[in-house]
Amino acid sequence: MNNRKHINLLATGIMLFFMVSCDSYLDIVPDNVATMEMAFTTRVNAEKFMATCYSYVPQHANLYQNPGLAAGDESWNCAERSYYYSNSTSFAIAKGNQNANNPYLNYWSGGNDGNNLFVAIRDCNIFLDNIDNVRDITASEKSRWIAEVKTLKAFFHYFLMQLYGPIPIIKENIDVAAGPDEVKVVRYPVDEVVKYIVSLIDEAIGDEYMEGFGLPMNIRAQNTELGRLTRPAALALKAKVLVLAASPLFNGNPDFPNYKNAEGIPLINPTFDPEKWVIARDACKKAIDVAHEAGHALYVFNETLMNQVSDTTLLELTLRNTITSRDNKELLWGLGNNYTETLQGVVNAPLTAYQQGQQIPWTKSMQNPTLDVAEQFYSNNGVPIDEDIMYDYDERYEVGVAPEGHEYYIEKDFRTAKLHFNREPRFYAGLGFDGGKWFTLEASSDKNSFVVHNKAGEVAGRALDNFSITGYFQKKLVNYKLIMTSSTHTGSTITYSFPIIRLADLYLMYAEALNECKENPDAEVYQYIQLVRDKAGLDKETGGLVETWQTYSRNPDKPTGKAGMREIIRRERLIELALEGQRFYDLRRWRLSMDYLNRPIRGWNVSESNEAGYYQVKYVYFRKFLPKDYFWPIKTMDLYVNNKLIQSPGW
Repeated sequence: MNNRKHINLLATGIMLFFMVSCDSYLDIVPDNVATMEMAFTTRVNAEKFMATCYSYVPQHANLYQNPGLAAGDESWNCAERSYYYSNSTSFAIAKGNQNANNPYLNYWSGGNDGNNLFVAIRDCNIFLDNIDNVRDITASEKSRWIAEVKTLKAFFHYFLMQLYGPIPIIKENIDVAAGPDEVKVVRYPVDEVVKYIVSLIDEAIGDEYMEGFGLPMNIRAQNTELGRLTRPAALALKAKVLVLAASPLFNGNPDFPNYKNAEGIPLINPTFDPEKWVIARDACKKAIDVAHEAGHALYVFNETLMNQVSDTTLLELTLRNTITSRDNKELLWGLGNNYTETLQGVVNAPLTAYQQGQQIPWTKSMQNPTLDVAEQFYSNNGVPIDEDIMYDYDERYEVGVAPEGHEYYIEKDFRTAKLHFNREPRFYAGLGFDGGKWFTLEASSDKNSFVVHNKAGEVAGRALDNFSITGYFQKKLVNYKLIMTSSTHTGSTITYSFPIIRLADLYLMYAEALNECKENPDAEVYQYIQLVRDKAGLDKETGGLVETWQTYSRNPDKPTGKAGMREIIRRERLIELALEGQRFYDLRRWRLSMDYLNRPIRGWNVSESNEAGYYQVKYVYFRKFLPKDYFWPIKTMDLYVNNKLIQSPGW
């Protein structure tokens, strides 16, 4: 195809999108070159164009851009807008206000904090069509760049499919000489979209790994290539695509019988195909094997501390630093610094009077875990609190004094909800709560960690504009090195690569796919979920999850049956990946959003200053989720422009 035929797309292809990281590869942006020939004359310009393709990846740590962080039921905001922070896009979706006239997070045609990802796909096509014109590039570089852009193109199709279901497949850009009907794209059945995405990734991966060609096993320079795709990342993406395709939303979904294309072919397959789980299983195992070969492993805290800390705190730092560490072998793909500085400020808790009084950027405290999330974590015995024969579930909202053995979790002699007692390590590593300890480098020791005081009028309590509306804070997303002192009148800038895919996610997907492929779970199913539980400090006394259920659960045989193990694996994902944006998509693919997202948002009565008033469960918001919300709407105006497009069901 003549390069000049793409000239009308050039303005889009070289827009000055940028990432926030000052030291990452993705800071490279293209110059505003005048012609396509100039854009691909030199290696430098071509690399800048490739950086543009990367720049379209939605910022996964950005509360406005990533619906997983703020558009579901996992956390809630005290206000749509305030002086310190506003979120009128993803939070509007959380409240059930998505619409077709002017959709929020419009990733289809752009708008309301959503980038037009079809523009991203077109720019990927421009790059792939023209990279052969670059003369001063080595063969190994060219093969790597082509593989990266093909994987990005696959990712953009996948991201759209998660939100919209059936989407157009853009294999190549439309010629400028095409007629009016030729430019009108149509939605393809999801099965065809999946097949195309997988084919792109397969092309990027190749038949076998060749050192120096195609996607590398690891990024080669942390400071200059942070966020670039690797072979393990591409294989993990393929696994996620195929697990989504095998899941109930797209595999045997009977809810949309009339959702068909012009030829009468269902866009969502209503017939369950067990072979899809087999294909997903094999893709997960391949991704795990290659990740291991590349040196990826579950994260274990290995940083040097000035003061010695307890094993309890070391485990908490392992669980927190899994997300917030910049040097992390568990991370398979994450992009640059990706708004993590801003994110930490929005979710952090003020721990001192100075932090509260200054209203500094690192303690806005306005995006908060819900009570349902606090309850989903296991007991200290490693089973759900409503199953644990030793846990007083009916009294969980009563108040009591922190028991012995909680000195690293809760302030000594503090009176708080019994819900906060005898919980698993991930509960204390992930959530801040009234009376809960919060370790940072400013603490003289882990026994003298800061304490969250959240009743009205207290340091972390309700303020006029910014406060925790539920009584919980997202400790998991805040780096323990974030220091805010009155002596320096400043806060340290701590950034990290927010995970798009990490190894624990891959392990749990493999366990899920294995379980779906078997009549009953076996040792291999248990093996990969057990790796995640072992890291979290569970099952030490019993030796494994099967024995834990037999010892502590009211349903001791639950892990031995397929349905029971399915429930356990799903619960494990909701806990292990909590607050990372995965829950939003998991509930959708499991077809459980109608259940979870129609429950009221709950928290403590944070307007009260006394114990009796504060520890009353309060209904914060009654949200709604309808069947149509599984597939986001196309903007009505786009349907007028292209009458071949079919609107998503119910819109």
